[in-house]
Amino acid sequence: MNEFRVFISVSLFCISSYLAYDLFANGFNLVVLVTCIFGYVLVHYIWPKHKDDDSAWYDLLEIVVDLPFRAMATLLRSIGRIAKSANGDTGIDL
Repeated sequence: MNEFRVFISVSLFCISSYLAYDLFANGFNLVVLVTCIFGYVLVHYIWPKHKDDDSAWYDLLEIVVDLPFRAMATLLRSIGRIAKSANGDTGIDL
């Protein structure tokens, strides 16, 4: 069953990567962008959980496939931290 989940994840990753390329090659389209992001999120959640008996190439494939999701999550967390630490005070004291 894990092999099937890996196959589905890699297929979704390839489709989402093509959609990301399509955004640059054929112009911006909001539907393509949302589908691409949704595909990368699905890849993250479909990928099977890590086991101790996995080989090195399996771990490398997991890193490559999960990289777009990690980048999006890091970006959103950074924006959240900036917004959280921003002070609403304009600094004008009367």
